[in-house]
Amino acid sequence: MNWLKPSWQAVLAIVLCLIAIALGAMSKPEAAALADPTASINYPYPGTKGLMLGLAIVAALVSMVRIPSLAEAVVLFVGAHLVALLLISGIAGFEGTALAPYFLLLTAAWLLGWRCVAVLSGLRPMANSTRNALRLIIPTIFGAWILILWEAVTRGAGIPFILLPPPSAIGARIAGSLPVLGADVR
Repeated sequence: MNWLKPSWQAVLAIVLCLIAIALGAMSKPEAAALADPTASINYPYPGTKGLMLGLAIVAALVSMVRIPSLAEAVVLFVGAHLVALLLISGIAGFEGTALAPYFLLLTAAWLLGWRCVAVLSGLRPMANSTRNALRLIIPTIFGAWILILWEAVTRGAGIPFILLPPPSAIGARIAGSLPVLGADVR
């Protein structure tokens, strides 16, 4: 078993994905569509649910095989962020309908992102430029996950935007206000 190096984050991510698979529907409309297959109910993730779960499981499994640390970090980064992107883009228009598997998969993706940061933190590059790049990349990934979690939880749980707007709504508002902000600065 010299080829295997399990991490608790990857193992827990796999367990969470398996629980999400066992629970079934990721949203209330999907649960309604599964309950009545003859009805034509629009729901999130009709074609991407299996892709997201498979991607998270494969990324976790690949990260536990002895491969170069940089390759492991890339696999974890791509897997975690692609799952998060698909989760957030899929729930748009269905805010507040997420069920437990949605949040389990979000947690699994976050764990893979955490593992990515841990792997990157363990790298000891010789070149100054690479060390400096890592000093920027690691906190950037951490900060991005704060925004990803904020966006996914507010949309999935249906938190009213007036109470806690998601980062995308804040960014859109700022972008729409740039002329006013520019005039105020001048």
